[in-house]
Amino acid sequence: MSTTTTDTAPAEAVLGRLFGAALGAAELFTVYLGDVHGIYRTIGETGPITATELADRTGVDLRYLVEWLQSQAISGLLTIDGTEVWTDRYDLAPGVRETLIEPSNPYYAGGLAAIAPALGRAFPLLVDAFRTGAGVPYSAYGAEAVSAQEALNRPAYVNSLVAEWVPAIPGLHELLSRGARLADVGTGAGWSAIALAKAYPNVRVDGYDNDEDSISRARRNATEEGVADRVDFEVRDITAVAAAGTRYDVVTFFECLHDLAHPVEALTAARDALAPGGSVIVMDERADDVLTTPGDEVQRFLAAASVVWCTPQGRVEPDSDVVGTMLRTTHLRHLADHAGFTQVDVLPIDHPFWRFYQLTP
Repeated sequence: MSTTTTDTAPAEAVLGRLFGAALGAAELFTVYLGDVHGIYRTIGETGPITATELADRTGVDLRYLVEWLQSQAISGLLTIDGTEVWTDRYDLAPGVRETLIEPSNPYYAGGLAAIAPALGRAFPLLVDAFRTGAGVPYSAYGAEAVSAQEALNRPAYVNSLVAEWVPAIPGLHELLSRGARLADVGTGAGWSAIALAKAYPNVRVDGYDNDEDSISRARRNATEEGVADRVDFEVRDITAVAAAGTRYDVVTFFECLHDLAHPVEALTAARDALAPGGSVIVMDERADDVLTTPGDEVQRFLAAASVVWCTPQGRVEPDSDVVGTMLRTTHLRHLADHAGFTQVDVLPIDHPFWRFYQLTP
């Protein structure tokens, strides 16, 4: 007789990881509900509050609200001053104000919750796309996609773009201080363009994006921030801009090059749109330059986003050559070389998610 022992540890580890992923996904949906209905914000404004009082202030159905409050207390995002979910008072747990209420806070993470419903909207199309090879348009992800993108990038643009990134780019601070014309490609809701305009009064910024909802939000944001007289936003492609003869001292691609269906053509147009002495600045994902398996949590997030978000959106156009989220330095250099740039410098900016480049014709 012989006995066979089976090592169950690997299966248990994978099971635990998948359960954790399911838990995280479910909690992201609850966080989105709290955000979209203003529940976190209301608790932050009032302090400790009962479910009934909170329902009156927010207009949320009391029965659903009690379930939500109980879930949030169990997850540790809210505190409760007792054990009676219907009558005791709830308050924000430490750290929740910074991460879920203050959109310009460097720790704000509300955009992560908006990813969940956005993916839910687009997912049936994505399932079909895996068979057909078709793309999934950005619009299919709904307004939540624009909200997620805006919320995820705004804190970095508001807190780091001018204070940390611009000084690390040779000559850029001096150029912007004297006055320059800048094109912000893939501007989204416009926070990168707005941050530069607020910091440099002599700068003129034109923001371009193919998404009408994003441009509408960007225009509204520019007006609210008081820079609409120096920042213009248009639904337009950089190739059309270059063909029209407009010239810029700087062209930026902030976290968008990997999404584009035709990145070489976009970089070529950006090069053509440069005034003499100008350069292109690219901020894109900090994918490991050499594939590492298994990867750390940042690489896992980037790789998963490429499957369900970036690559499908970039395959909408015919003959797409979308890179996807795992844009490595060698690939960026390859794209820049084919677009006619003679020099690519990796900039000395340390960030866990993004890598920065300066491209010179």
